Amino acid sequence: MVRAAIIGTGSYVPEKIVTNDDVARLAEGCDPAWVVEKLGIDTRRVAAPDEQTSDMGATAIRRALESAQLPAEALDGIICSVGVGDVPIPATACYIQEKLGIASKKGFAFDVKMACAGAIGGTMLARGLIESGIVKHVAVVGTHIMSRTILDWTDRTVAPIFGDGAAAVIMGPSPDGQRGILESVLHSDGSLTGIVGQYIGGTKEWFTPEAVRDGKIKLEMNGRAVWDCATRELPAVIHEVLQKGGYRVEDLDFVVAHQANKRLLFHVLELSGISLKKTHTNIERYGNTVAASALIALDESARQGLIKPGDLVLMMAIGAGMIWGAHLIRW
Repeated sequence: MVRAAIIGTGSYVPEKIVTNDDVARLAEGCDPAWVVEKLGIDTRRVAAPDEQTSDMGATAIRRALESAQLPAEALDGIICSVGVGDVPIPATACYIQEKLGIASKKGFAFDVKMACAGAIGGTMLARGLIESGIVKHVAVVGTHIMSRTILDWTDRTVAPIFGDGAAAVIMGPSPDGQRGILESVLHSDGSLTGIVGQYIGGTKEWFTPEAVRDGKIKLEMNGRAVWDCATRELPAVIHEVLQKGGYRVEDLDFVVAHQANKRLLFHVLELSGISLKKTHTNIERYGNTVAASALIALDESARQGLIKPGDLVLMMAIGAGMIWGAHLIRW
């Protein structure tokens, strides 16, 4: 049987840095010291006015292709996890395909809407396509521009949390049949759709001048409810994927996690019995970059040598929906 593996990683963050002091000047009541203490965030990146979601995604894929030592023409498809894309329709993945110069290759390109869980969901889809023999190489990319779309910079409950960024992996057949994704788990709970999301712009309630004027098009989040879901479900999914693979927590060499909140991540690891030394964080510098988050952490961990060939790696994420999941990977 073919085993799907991550054979290349790449990421991109915009140049502009926004500090906690900058956020505090816009969001009344935002305390920079509180942001550091409670969220673990010092700075975040913001896309340039002329920078598109697809521009960032294409750059991340190019860097992942360099890592995999493959040309763009080797891709059979692109799976893009995106919140606000270049346009509502068509898929941002199609714009990325064009910018990579492979639009005429006739490979596929489509978007998935899984918010912060897109790093797991997108790679799980790619895994299935590769292991079924339908395709050979797939790029999975998470790319988000929150800063000039659905982020309300005057709302201190969300303004300090998010940043813009993109990251990608190239997936293909395992080079030796042993390394690659060993197990995957993905869950959702549709009864929790109301705790974080953008609730204007669909059939429930369309964009209106009044909705725009009143700021209703912006992201809304119940932070306590998100925390409760994450601390309940992530430890459970960690043990579930380990059990599926026949491993124990002690067998893990490294954990790659969605960067939602540094305190939350450490609490989940502690609840799961995993040493904090076995992970890498970048939320200090980038904030929560949504679907790009876990993939940026993976790229940095791989490039810094924090993950070594043969390591048993757990990758996890949770996002709006609520949707959460994990992979068990032999690196």
